[in-house]
Parts: sequence; structure tokens; C-alpha cells
Amino acid sequence: MAHEFAGISSKGMTMDDACMLDWLTAALRGDVRLSALAAIAPDQLIVFAKDQGVLPLLESQLRATGHFASIPLSLQQALIPHVREAVVQDLFRTGEMRKLASALQAAGIRALLLKGNAVAQWLYPESHLRPSSDIDLLLSSRADAERAACAAQPLGYALGFHPNSSNFEMAAQRVVDGVSRSELDLHCRLLNSAAYADIFSFAELWQESIALPALGEGLRGLSLRHALAHACLNRALDMQIGVPDQLKLLYDIHLMVERMHEADWAEVLAMAQHKAINGVCLRSIVDARTRFHSDVPAHVMEALQRNADAESIDWHRLDDWRYMQWRNLKALPTTGARLRWLWQRLAPSSSHLRYMYGEGSWLGLMGLRLWRGVGRLHAKR
Repeated sequence: MAHEFAGISSKGMTMDDACMLDWLTAALRGDVRLSALAAIAPDQLIVFAKDQGVLPLLESQLRATGHFASIPLSLQQALIPHVREAVVQDLFRTGEMRKLASALQAAGIRALLLKGNAVAQWLYPESHLRPSSDIDLLLSSRADAERAACAAQPLGYALGFHPNSSNFEMAAQRVVDGVSRSELDLHCRLLNSAAYADIFSFAELWQESIALPALGEGLRGLSLRHALAHACLNRALDMQIGVPDQLKLLYDIHLMVERMHEADWAEVLAMAQHKAINGVCLRSIVDARTRFHSDVPAHVMEALQRNADAESIDWHRLDDWRYMQWRNLKALPTTGARLRWLWQRLAPSSSHLRYMYGEGSWLGLMGLRLWRGVGRLHAKR
């Protein structure tokens, strides 16, 4: 391979954080370095692992490798209540998803469950091992997303704002006693980005979709190859907008890669070539392999590398915000669509601004948005 990436970068981390990242990654691979724990404060490790989304997975791996009883008692005692909390949260989310599945089925709406809540159902041995926050659903159209929002209203979900035409996602929250208990993200495209929005149609994803028996018939999940593509695309979008990377995302990709057989890889390569996402897939697969030693056939890496270098989007620049904004603009089909996208990005509606930044006047919130935008431009230099 001519290019290697380190997955979650330790750039900008403290030395303690970098040590915890290395130790945590090794532990999730099954290489539990007990001697190194002497230099890591248990409370700091707990916070770090929770931020990375792998705390219950860490506890499970320590037990599976027989090391749980050998770690410091203070770490054992700190892990247990957090794992119990993860189980409770998972039970709550599962209950919410079952209610949503029933409501959508009753309304005759087809929906695909995305991201962590979906892969928790079929990729992990127990669903609480893959923590998630929002419940993400993909609908076939904006009209169906609006219908889904209406179907979720009796369950207590209310839309925070109505998105403009260049925004392919609407968010609804279930608020109880002034506290958000659950957030539902309704997508009418697989990715909320012009450069990636139309790579996969709902119809082709639905055709290969898989059942999620624990949630009922109203929700289905992406197939293995489509789930891998979505995980890589979603991580590329996070890079684009500066969302901090999390170890759980790379672990998802690692587990998917470990499930692949020769026929699966052939389908992945054909898909990546047809959809021109070799670079997007390569970036995250390389990162997962670097962190977790994922077993990827050499010919697969060579094909992804060769085809990625021939694609129009430079896969080395997926985290370059200005470059990717330009690629988003170029992806739109007409001058009118580009001008509309620019205006809607520069001047969102009042409800959208309040959803992103809190209460305030349109003018005041726009000032905050412009200030942050200037800061982002300077940060990317």
C-alpha cells in the first residue's frame, strides 16, 4: 500500500489520551496489556472509553479473554455500573424502535434502520455492546419522511424544524419533562451530502435489505455490503464536517470486514467500482486494518487502491472541508440547484438556526453562524 492512515488520529490528544487509545485498541483486539494499566487512571479510562463508544464492548472483551478478574479492582467496580446503564439504555431504545416499527407498518411506510442501532441487531453478539444515541431511519422520499414524522407524533416525537430542499434529514425529539429522551432522524437520502446523496437509491437498498426480527416487521436493515458502504460513507461525511472520530465506528467496519468471504469481497469491489466509492471505502478499511488488524485480502486492497486513484474525488482529502464543499457544489445538476444550495447553506431558516444554536433572533444566530464559519475556514488552512 502506498498510503497508510492511522484511523483515529492521536493528533491534538494529550499523552494520556494517546496512551489510552493505544491500550483500548489493543484490548479490543484481545491483547490486554495488564502491565500498562498501572499508568492509566481508571476514571480517565472509563470516560475515554465511553466517549469512544466502546465501554460495554471493553468490559465484554475483558471477560471473554479471562482478564476481567486481573484488572485493578477500582476499574472492575467502575465498569459494572456503566455496563448496566448501557443495558438499560439499550432496552429503552429497543422499546422505542419496536413502537416505531409498529407505527410505520400500520401506516404502510417502508423504512430502513441505519447506523449503530441497526448493526447492533446483527453484527454484535448482544445489542447493548454497540451504544447509539439517535434512531436513524431511511425513507423512500421526502413525502414518506413527512408521513413517518406524522406516524411518530402519537409516540411523543415532534419535529424540531422543517428542512429546506438541500437538507435530506429531519430530526424529531421525544421530550419528557423538558428533557429529550429520544431523537429520531428521518432521512430521505442515505447521506445528507450532495456529493453522496444519490449514490444509492432506496429501492436498491430495500431490495437487498435484511430482517431485524427483534424489532418487528416494520423496520429492516442494510445488507452486509451496503452496511459497509454506508459506514464508510458516513465516516467520510463526519470527516468532512469535522465530527470527532470514534473507535466504535472503526470497530463496526472491522467486524463487517471479518464477516466477508471471497464472494462478498467480489460484490464489494463491483459495488465500489460501479458507485465510484473505492476511495471512500479504502480510507476507512485501511484505518480499521491499522487499528484492529482486520483481515483484508491483498488483492482487495490493491484493487481499491488502483481504482481509488482514478476517481474524481480525491480520497486523501475527505477531511478537507473546503475541498468537499466544492465537490458537493459540483455534484448538483444545474446552476439553479447550485445557487439554491449555496443560499440555503449560508442562510438557513429561523427554526433550523434555533435547532442548531439555541434560542435567539435570526440576525443574531446568523452572526454566530458566520463567526463559526470564518473560524472553520481559518482552522482548515
